[in-house]
Amino acid sequence: MSVRFFTRVAAAAAWCIVASAGIGAAHAQYGAGTGPAPPPSHSRFVFSPSADLELRRLWAASITAKQERVACLGGERTDSGTQITRVLALDAGAADSMGISASRSIETCGPPQWFGTVHTHIALQDGQRPYSRFSGADRGVMLLWWRRWQVDGTFCLLYTATAAHCEIDGIAVRQRAGPESETSY
Repeated sequence: MSVRFFTRVAAAAAWCIVASAGIGAAHAQYGAGTGPAPPPSHSRFVFSPSADLELRRLWAASITAKQERVACLGGERTDSGTQITRVLALDAGAADSMGISASRSIETCGPPQWFGTVHTHIALQDGQRPYSRFSGADRGVMLLWWRRWQVDGTFCLLYTATAAHCEIDGIAVRQRAGPESETSY
């Protein structure tokens, strides 16, 4: 093997390490109430009462069907954070075993009315703990969403009835937050 090959492999490995180190997680337990101090303004994800209600309905439908469910997210992004005010659950219809086809959510949940998607993770690790992070397949769908719309997208996953993991993903990523953004009620 050539030195050039090893140089490329080392560069690719370094890029992966840097990229994954920069990928923080924005946790949000949707709802209002008391809890830790608010997160830094650049990493806030706030859910309106109507969005909170729709997310709880999405979770309940997912648990009842024992399948993932997907919805469009809408609201407003500002320098102080992302406010999610609209949620549109997509009909499972002719979905695969996981719940909703990715192409349908990508086409339906785009600008200007929507700025991303939310989906449920009802499966449990070891039968006990929820999967609270995006899977590799989830990240692939996020990339497809960006390729389709060419703007940063807001993506959340529900992993309990009241807990969500949210990120802004795209080319001009403004909101990638670390664990300091976790809130509870």
